[in-house]
Amino acid sequence: MISRATPVLAITGLKHGYGHKPILTGVEIELNEGAHHLLLGPSGSGKTTLIHAISGLLEPDDGSVVIDGEAMTGRSPAARDALRRSKIGLIFQSLRLVSALTVRENLHLAGRLSGHPTTDAAIDALLAQVGLGHRCSAKPRHLSQGEAQRAAISRALIGKPRLLIADEPTSALDDENADRVASLLIETADRNGSTLLVATHDQRLKKLIPRTVTLLSQSIAVP
Repeated sequence: MISRATPVLAITGLKHGYGHKPILTGVEIELNEGAHHLLLGPSGSGKTTLIHAISGLLEPDDGSVVIDGEAMTGRSPAARDALRRSKIGLIFQSLRLVSALTVRENLHLAGRLSGHPTTDAAIDALLAQVGLGHRCSAKPRHLSQGEAQRAAISRALIGKPRLLIADEPTSALDDENADRVASLLIETADRNGSTLLVATHDQRLKKLIPRTVTLLSQSIAVP
């Protein structure tokens, strides 16, 4: 059933492959505001390809991706970059913090790149949300893995993105820490007005995020 409100993410007829191998065939997804989802599927099912298409890091072979009413597909690479920076927050497995900058400086940089330059006070408030206020002056090499992950979550939220995408944030964690990270993602997304899409093969997260999109072999199922 199509919502009357503008979806945060709308994908229609998405297809993509590499060479003669189809990876995504006819993907259809709609995410409405605040309707957090898991993007489930085993390795090789196309989760990373789909994330790249949603975020404009690749142009799919066919179909459309619309972010908060604006088409991501059919644009130049520079225009896709600009839309991604203004509408999407990405949390990668590798975290990708700039090693030469402090945590606060990483967030300032992310704010400028997103077109939402911000203040020390706003950054410190966001870091406090994730329990990292006391580490604002630390550089990434001095952070624990958990602290670095919280810094990456804060960086992704600095521009108040409409869509927050996390790629396998819990796959290497034990049950307790997986619950903690997933709960933090949900809480901070809600507090900052972002809709969350978590790409994972971690079935443990279904108890916290029951809405799912499942990638199968060249097909997709949305319960």
